[in-house]
Amino acid sequence: GLRKTKMATTFMKYLETTPADYDRGIKIITLGQIQGIQERIAEFVQPGDRVLEIGCGTGSLALLCAKRGAKVVGIDTSPPMLAEAQKKVKAAGMEHRIELRLMDATTIADHFEPASFDLIVSTLVLSELEENTLEYVLEACGRLLKPEGRLLVADEVVPDGLLARLLFYLVRLPLALITWLITRTSTTALHGFPQKLALAGFKGRVVTSRLGGSLQLFSARPATAPRAISAPEVPRLRHRVTLWTLLKDLYCLLWRNIPPYPKVRTGLYRIGEPDCSSPVLVTGNYDLTVRRVVRELDGQVDAWLLVANSKGINVWCGAGGGHFTAENIIAAIKTSGLADVVDHRRLTLPQLCANGVDGWKIRRETGWEVHWGPVRAVDIPAYLQAEMQKTDSMRWVRFPMRDRLEMMAVTLGFYGLLILLPVAVFWPLLFRPVLLSLVGLSTFYAIAMPWLPGRDGLAKSLPLSVISLLGLGLYTWLVDPAPASSIFARGIGLAGLSVFVAAELQGMSPLMRGEQANWGWEAVIGAALGLAYWLVPRVFGWR
Repeated sequence: GLRKTKMATTFMKYLETTPADYDRGIKIITLGQIQGIQERIAEFVQPGDRVLEIGCGTGSLALLCAKRGAKVVGIDTSPPMLAEAQKKVKAAGMEHRIELRLMDATTIADHFEPASFDLIVSTLVLSELEENTLEYVLEACGRLLKPEGRLLVADEVVPDGLLARLLFYLVRLPLALITWLITRTSTTALHGFPQKLALAGFKGRVVTSRLGGSLQLFSARPATAPRAISAPEVPRLRHRVTLWTLLKDLYCLLWRNIPPYPKVRTGLYRIGEPDCSSPVLVTGNYDLTVRRVVRELDGQVDAWLLVANSKGINVWCGAGGGHFTAENIIAAIKTSGLADVVDHRRLTLPQLCANGVDGWKIRRETGWEVHWGPVRAVDIPAYLQAEMQKTDSMRWVRFPMRDRLEMMAVTLGFYGLLILLPVAVFWPLLFRPVLLSLVGLSTFYAIAMPWLPGRDGLAKSLPLSVISLLGLGLYTWLVDPAPASSIFARGIGLAGLSVFVAAELQGMSPLMRGEQANWGWEAVIGAALGLAYWLVPRVFGWR
C-alpha cells in the first residue's frame, strides 16, 4: 500500500543556502565591491539616527551603522541569516544598539509607526522582489521615513546603453553561473529603478557607481506625500495550449531544476468569473504549477488564485527549501489587494507546502484562516464542491507511472548533461552507447521501480544492475558476440550506470528520502568499480 511521504527531497536540500554561502556568493558576484558600498552607506549615519535595514542578512551593514551611533532595526525572512547576525551582534557587544526581527519587507508598515526612521537602507534585496511587491515596499518606506529621512538602496542595475549592457551581461553571466554552482545563490538586477522611486514619491540620485555602472548606490528622499497603496487590476487566467506553452512544458520536463526557473508574476488572478464570496486558492509562482492548476480549474470553478513568490520553484520543494513560506504568502496577501475583492477570510493552500509554511503564523498576522487543500490540483473542484472537505484519496501522495516517467525525464535532463557532455567531448565513440544505456536504464527503472526489491534507490540498484547485466548477456549472445575484455568493460559501465540511475532517481520520488543520503555509497561503489576496471584486465592479461 501507499504510505505518507516524508516531506523532503534532494532538490530542497540542493536549494538550501547557509549564511556563509550567501556572503561568499555576494562577494563573488560583486567582485568584492559590496563592502565598499556598505561603508559608503554607513557614512550617511549620524549619532542617534534610527535606521531600518531591509534584508539585514548576516548583519554586516547593521554593525557598521551601529558603530557610528545609530539605533538599528534589522529585518530578514531567513532564520539562519538572523541567527548568524545575532552571533555577530553579540560578539561586537552591540545588543543595545541592534534589534533583529524575522519579518517580511511587505509588513513593515504594520509593525512600525509612520515617520519613525531617519534612514532606511537595503543592499542587494529590492532587486529580488517582484515588481508589484517592490512598488508596495517603496511606498511603505515613504510612510516610515521622517520628513527629512533618506532611503539608501545599493543594488545591481542593468546599465543604460547597448555597449554597457552587453558588457554587463558578458561579465555577469559567468560570475552568476560560478556563484550558483558554488553557493546555490543568485541575484537579479533592477530595471528602471529611478522611475519606480519617482512613482513612490521619492526624489533620488545615484551616489556612487561601481562595476561599470552595474552596481549602484541610490539616495532618495520623500518628495511628495506617499500615495495610497491601491490594489492592481485582477487579470484572468485561462487554459490555453500554444506553441509557447508546449515549449515551456518541454523545458520544464527536461531542465526544471536548472535555473532560470520559469516564473509567473506574483499577485491575484481570476479563474472563471469569481465574486466576493468565491474561494481563494494559493500557489507558488512556478510557471508549470500555475498552468496545471489553471488547466484543472478553468471552466469548472470560479475562484481567485493568489500566486505567491516561491522563486519559481514548485510548492513542495520551495516550502521544504525555505523558498515558499508564510512570509511569502503574507506578502502576497498584502500586495495583491486581496482583502478588497472578497468578503471572507479563508485561504486554501496546497497540502504539499505544509512542510514549510506556518499556517498559524498566517492566521495570527493577517486574520486569514488557512485550509490545506488536496495533494493534486485535479481534486480541487471536488474539494470545493464538498465545501472544502477532503477525502482520504485527496490526502495521500501517490507516485503513479506517469509521474515516475515525468520525474525520470527531469532527472535525466539534468544528470544526463553531467554525464553526456564530458563523454561527447572526451570519448565521442562512447556517446551513443552511453546515451542509449542511460535512457534505457532510466526508463526501465521508472516503470519497474515499485516492483524492484529494496526500500530506497541504492538498494534497488542491486536488482537493477543484475537485470541490466542479464540484458547485456542476452545482447552479447544474440546480437554482438564480443571478446571477454569488451564484455567486462561493458558490464562495469552498465553496473555503474545502474547504481547511479537508481540512487539519483530516488530524489525525485515522493515516497523515498532524498538521494544525498546515497552520495557516500555511490562514491565508494564508483571507486570499487573503477578499481575493478583497472585491475581485472591486468590480472587476466587483457591489457
